[in-house]
Amino acid sequence: MQTEALELARRYRSVSYDREDGTWFYIEKLAMPPGWNKQYVDILIDIPWGNPGYPSVAPQWFWTDQDLATSSGRSIQHFFTRGSNLADRQHLDKGWGHFCVHINQWRPAGGRNWQQGHSLISYLDLIKTIFRDRKRLTR
Repeated sequence: MQTEALELARRYRSVSYDREDGTWFYIEKLAMPPGWNKQYVDILIDIPWGNPGYPSVAPQWFWTDQDLATSSGRSIQHFFTRGSNLADRQHLDKGWGHFCVHINQWRPAGGRNWQQGHSLISYLDLIKTIFRDRKRLTR
C-alpha cells in the first residue's frame, strides 16, 4: 500500500492511508467532472483486510461527501446515506455517504509487478469513470 500511496500522492497530492492496519485510503479534493453539485470531493476507500484481504480482494465501497448530488438534483443509484452497522454509522455521522462498487474481474499483481494488475490506482480510475459517466448512476 505504501508504494501505491506514493504513486497516488504524485497524481493527487493530498493522500493518506491507515499505516497501522491498512483498512482505509483517503484522497482529499478529487476534482469532479461537470454535472455534479461540487467541484471537489474527498474520497475514503474501505480496504478489505483479513485473510484473504487486499490486494487479493478488491475494494467494494468508497465513501464521499454525503451531500453529493447531480447538478440537476436527480437521485444517485448505489449511493447510500444510511446504514445499519456500527462502522457505517460512524462514517455517516461524520458526513460521509458511500457508493457500492462490485468489481467482477479483479486481477491484482503484487510486489514489484503491482502496476501490471489491478490496484488502488485502477480502483480510483474506476471511481473517476463512475463520476464521469453519471447518466448510468441517476434515476
